[in-house]
Amino acid sequence: MSSRAEELVYRYFLNKFSGKTETCGGMEIEMPLVNLSKKPVESEFLEAILELLQDAFGFRPTEFTMEGFPVKAVNENGDVFSFETSFNTLEFSMDKKKSIVEVADHFYLYLRALKKLEKRYNHLICGMGINPYAQYADSRPLNTPSMLAKSEFLKNFTTHMDGESFHTFSASTQTHIEVKLPKLPVFLNLLEKLSFVDAMLFANSLPFPYQESEWKAKLPSTLQREMQKPDLCFRDALWRFCEAPNTAAFDQEYGSVEDIAAYLMELKLFIVSDGTGGFQPIRPVKFADYFEDGRKPEEDIAHFRALGPVAISKYGTIEIRQTCTQPLSRVFMPSAFYAGLVENYQSTSELVDKFMQEDRLQAAGSILRYKAVHQEAIAPREKVNSLIMNLLEVSRKGLKKRGFGEEKFLEDVTDPYGFVECPAEKQLRLREEGMTCEEIMFAYSEVSGS
Repeated sequence: MSSRAEELVYRYFLNKFSGKTETCGGMEIEMPLVNLSKKPVESEFLEAILELLQDAFGFRPTEFTMEGFPVKAVNENGDVFSFETSFNTLEFSMDKKKSIVEVADHFYLYLRALKKLEKRYNHLICGMGINPYAQYADSRPLNTPSMLAKSEFLKNFTTHMDGESFHTFSASTQTHIEVKLPKLPVFLNLLEKLSFVDAMLFANSLPFPYQESEWKAKLPSTLQREMQKPDLCFRDALWRFCEAPNTAAFDQEYGSVEDIAAYLMELKLFIVSDGTGGFQPIRPVKFADYFEDGRKPEEDIAHFRALGPVAISKYGTIEIRQTCTQPLSRVFMPSAFYAGLVENYQSTSELVDKFMQEDRLQAAGSILRYKAVHQEAIAPREKVNSLIMNLLEVSRKGLKKRGFGEEKFLEDVTDPYGFVECPAEKQLRLREEGMTCEEIMFAYSEVSGS
């Protein structure tokens, strides 16, 4: 290794891909919590969630707020429950299993049980990529050492002087893909190219409602202007304007594993240990520059992450972070889609390359995604629709090859006219047909058998 920073990047990130044989890792599923009384989430509901998970499924708390309230718990299956950055979003990080079907069985067992609490407490666990009642929620971050440090970072090193973490009102379904280390560059390149397809299939975060509220007034003017655009994935805008480092797409092609290492070393640290077991914010500094100082302790890597739409995780996985949380009845569709494409990689790559060449598309992946979420033309609509339908078929074949019955998750993706329709587009269509925002919110939060 040519430097300490490079050695750390390989040890904490890239070496973990060595020896990988399977194509699909775990999943993280974030879901907004909504108080139907249009108030902040009640502590009684949070306590009931924790009590049920502990009593019925053996979840044991492992992390707490400064006041001692549990914010993270794990059970013997290796599944992790947590409140994600605030008490407005709950998350299940599902441990890797042989099949997505097995993961789904565990997840829906937990979720159906939690759904029985909703009516009693007049709350809702929601299947959307944006908290639909964000303007009524308490936007303060969790009172934990790491979240307090992140809030201080926003106050001290960005234009968010009040420390608002407005991007924490977004919710995603994050798929973790395991691939062999030599294949890492080609899979990263392919997934970056598919960013616009992800938007056209899975965008599910329309802008916040336009009602005036005290919380909305804290939004930066750039974000308020973004709310006026026809945006199908407002999560993208929240991350674009949050001013946290390491959130942008790479938008280049990796030629080698060494290129990936170089990219990681260009990312920045902005939360480090304070020397007493806690954390502190610092002015963002490149990983390579920070660890050039041999006195910097390794534990400062604890909060160093790639936060881009398609990222490298410390688990030895490609983490697809760009996907909105889906309606709860179809929350496993994105992971199934990607698992099938990776299993059937050659056909996937040929389809995408042919499409790009025929339509002479040379724009970066983030540009194509921006066009998709703002409903701008990328190519003739029929051709884009054909590409996505072909990719779905390629994915189904890949899933059938895996032999677990996972292809059942790839259903119900078109509108009444046969065009691919993401959940955000469906929301807009349902509104035109007369459904209210609240009726859609309830429909997207339904789970069969709950």
